[in-house]
Amino acid sequence: MRIAKILKKNISYNLLIYLFLLWNAIKLFLINSDPIIQILNLLISIGIYFIIEDQKLLIKKKTSFNFFFGIICFALTIFRSFLLNNIEDKYYYFNLPLGIFALIVIFKPFNQFSYLKNIFLISLLLPLRRLFFSISIYFLMPLTKYLTWFVLFILGKNPISHSRSLFIDNIEVRILTGCAGADNLYFVISTIVIYMLIFRLRYKFNILFFSIFSVLVSIFVNILRNTIIALVVSSNNFYKNDIYTFLHDSYGSLLFSFISVSIVSVIYFKLLEKELMI
Repeated sequence: MRIAKILKKNISYNLLIYLFLLWNAIKLFLINSDPIIQILNLLISIGIYFIIEDQKLLIKKKTSFNFFFGIICFALTIFRSFLLNNIEDKYYYFNLPLGIFALIVIFKPFNQFSYLKNIFLISLLLPLRRLFFSISIYFLMPLTKYLTWFVLFILGKNPISHSRSLFIDNIEVRILTGCAGADNLYFVISTIVIYMLIFRLRYKFNILFFSIFSVLVSIFVNILRNTIIALVVSSNNFYKNDIYTFLHDSYGSLLFSFISVSIVSVIYFKLLEKELMI
């Protein structure tokens, strides 16, 4: 009877987390946030789901102070999310981690916070994306520009580099911040973090190899995307404006991020499978 009661509580608490994840996803959709943010949020939510299912969350006795404090924090988080109605309000980056933190406080006393720290760490990937983009752009921009120039040169296009632009047959191809591949790389890094928290590799060599390989894959795939864009823009293709819009301003960026994540996922699980067989 006691076991059934505990299981019932666990299902209720898990359902509350899942409902909050759904609510956060709905809010991001309603304020028309960047599709990249919405997909990243989906990736984070999937990671949180697997961690909860993997850890088999057990709710232990809670102190009244922690429970009350958690309820207040969660209520304030939900109330603040109702006020979120446009992408100019950057609170949408913090709604997820604040809500997850409040729910953890409700579920566990502070001295047992480490039990669910992985859920909170994954939720921080959403606000950290903004910080990562701001910092990484400084070294990714020149790297992207010169590597794209090099690939185009290898292809015999003889591009001319000037400032943030490449010129192919007197046609300018501008390398903007969105071309740097910061989002592509962050998707890959987020995937690595989630995998390492759920299905951790044991051997340091595999971890080092996979980390370096994943970064290189992300950079290579982004250079491939930029090269295709440059070739399309400098071509006489009748549909080049439509192709450019898709690859640069639409879901093309997400498509290449998906390619990067797919490649690193296959390699990760190959390494994990080999470790489990040893």
